[in-house]
Amino acid sequence: MKKNGGKNGFVGEIEGLGLVDIVQFACLSGDNRKLSVLSEDNLGVLYFSDNEIIHAEFGELIGEEAFYRIMSWPSGTFSMLFAKTNQRTIDASWNFLLLEAARRIDEQNRPAAQPVESDEPGLPKILVVDDSRFFTKAFVKLFEDQIKAKVVGTATNGKEAVKFLEVQVPDLVTLDMTMPVMSGDVALKHIMIRSPAPVVLVSNFNEQMYFKMMDFMRYGAVDVVAKPVNPESWKLISERLQYILMNVHEFCVDNVSRAKSPKPAEKKPALLKPAESLLLILGGLGGMLELQKIIPALEYKEDMAVMVLQNMYPGIAKYLASYFDAFTPYSVTCLDLGEGLLGGQCRIGNCHGKRQIVLREGTALISGREDELNKMSLDADNLLHSAAEVFGSKLSVVLLSGVDVDLKIGMEAVVRKGGRVIIQEPESCLLPGPLEGIKSLALEECCLKPEDIPLYLAGHI
Repeated sequence: MKKNGGKNGFVGEIEGLGLVDIVQFACLSGDNRKLSVLSEDNLGVLYFSDNEIIHAEFGELIGEEAFYRIMSWPSGTFSMLFAKTNQRTIDASWNFLLLEAARRIDEQNRPAAQPVESDEPGLPKILVVDDSRFFTKAFVKLFEDQIKAKVVGTATNGKEAVKFLEVQVPDLVTLDMTMPVMSGDVALKHIMIRSPAPVVLVSNFNEQMYFKMMDFMRYGAVDVVAKPVNPESWKLISERLQYILMNVHEFCVDNVSRAKSPKPAEKKPALLKPAESLLLILGGLGGMLELQKIIPALEYKEDMAVMVLQNMYPGIAKYLASYFDAFTPYSVTCLDLGEGLLGGQCRIGNCHGKRQIVLREGTALISGREDELNKMSLDADNLLHSAAEVFGSKLSVVLLSGVDVDLKIGMEAVVRKGGRVIIQEPESCLLPGPLEGIKSLALEECCLKPEDIPLYLAGHI
């Protein structure tokens, strides 16, 4: 490395030192810096401020795409100077950016893994990852005796799982969150960067663990189930895994983009007034990740209620509500039948049962009953029709990945009353098939990527 002619900075090249190391240094320094990178005839520029990457330029590209292009270069020279810029085209954390850059590079360079061959063709193929011999044996028995799937591999830690996935691709991976050597959360990051596969997290449900789980679901896990504690929980897990395996061959894991880390939000005072408008969000398999791109980014409206019905494992709703409550001005709680829809509040519940919106004494209420026989199905037509009757043109319906319920009559009622239906772009869905069918009805106002939905709603509600 050589001094840059007395100027306030350095230029040069370091053999064996990767660009990731240089970027990490610039982020950790906390200074205002400009990093210029030259690789063959390509010149890229990165700007840093307050321990973050704030702007990137490469040719006509700016922002995150320019950053990822620069980070893909295998070698070159650089100069780093103290400098400021007024441009800010990047908001994601530097950890997120470097992980996403690594995933893209690995995706370009890795050889295609071979599908797992089984002596029982046609059966879904499973990798079970858990450090407990008891739970591993129990999951093998569950899959092979009850669910009729083939366990083609087991691993006692994340490192073993990553090695298995480098050479073979099962249809589904169950991943324990807490393990020695390489824990489940670290393993998940490696899997989604190097060997993307449908991963179901297995964890204890509590406030501390669920916050951690939601953080790492942003990296692409398709679902989460509770660590079994009794025969009834094994029954719930069996039902959930059977439901997932019914759809697993339709999953498009490469469609899924990571959610950025949400920032804590300042709460707004609760006015406790009946809602004048309603945002109704329905999500299926893959929808839980997309909610992390939508809920924290929603513009606060004191006269609007938000109601989220997400198809998920029983018991998650209260933890999901607690998680989102930290990242939005809305007051977020678990949905209870019979309660009123109030402005500035968000209610989260499971996407099943008989639910409808009724108007009593000027307040919209959530009425109905749970469907104990079918925990995966929602009477969506009735819900949408009743919501349209109460809110009319002040109703907005958002449909996310995997929503696989009958909606035609309900959507027609929403449109007839002047409300709007917004569909997640199928090309961005983990499970696009159901939304492609809904899109064929041509009743939606628009199709958007999840991260674009809050901005669209801000201009149209």
